[in-house]
Amino acid sequence: MPDDDLLDQVKNLLTLERGIYSELRAMVSRELEAIVLNCDMVELLAILQEKQELISRLQLLSDSWLDAVPTLGVREPRGAAGFWEKLASFFPGERSAEFSQALAETRHVAEDLMEAEKKVQEELENHVRQLREKMLQMTQGRSAFINYTKTTRK
Repeated sequence: MPDDDLLDQVKNLLTLERGIYSELRAMVSRELEAIVLNCDMVELLAILQEKQELISRLQLLSDSWLDAVPTLGVREPRGAAGFWEKLASFFPGERSAEFSQALAETRHVAEDLMEAEKKVQEELENHVRQLREKMLQMTQGRSAFINYTKTTRK
């Protein structure tokens, strides 16, 4: 049976992960605003750079999981089938309920983030499609203008 410090460390890792997911979710909302309301690609790029810093923090957090989990005897990689169930089995009684609640909250925030990211991706693709259409219209207009000037010069 692992000691309380190790169990607290695992719970703390989930809390930190949930916090980063929440920060990323807020940035995704800003991305959507930059794309849809402002059509501001400079702002979008700045937000993406900020997100990269958070993603780097997630990678560091992932490394912390690699340090904590083997101590508990969990050999499966994080996210593999059975990983969370095996990890939960190390939490006794009431601590198991706390762990399950923290895990459920983290999963919920992560799922919300993924849904929001998907929506932003769709909006960005829509924006790019609209830009392509405008460029095509401009190209066609330019061609029509060139042809018109050629015919009026004769």
